Amino acid sequence: MLEVVSLIFLAFAILVYFTGVVGILRLPDVYNRLHAVTKTSFIGVLSIILSGVFYFGLSPLTIKSIAIAIFLTITYPVAGHLLARAAYRTGVPTSERTLHDEYRSFIKLVEEKKE
Repeated sequence: MLEVVSLIFLAFAILVYFTGVVGILRLPDVYNRLHAVTKTSFIGVLSIILSGVFYFGLSPLTIKSIAIAIFLTITYPVAGHLLARAAYRTGVPTSERTLHDEYRSFIKLVEEKKE
């Protein structure tokens, strides 16, 4: 029974990664693509880790997998934010369908406070 649950999590990970690839191909700019990639890769990796936990049971591998999941929970949002910030600061344009840029007004406000 645990092998079936493990296979279900693996199948879910494949589905999530597929939606990430579709997001990369379909979304209009780097910021939307980055959002799709970070979310789907995070959920996909966690699904694969859960698959291993169910397949191997309670073992040293399971404890290492849980530690990796905690580390990824901390680092994925930070990495996604830093990549988007670097893209914005280097002048990567947003999509023409972008309606509002809140970060630009924030940067102007910070620059005014520095002066």
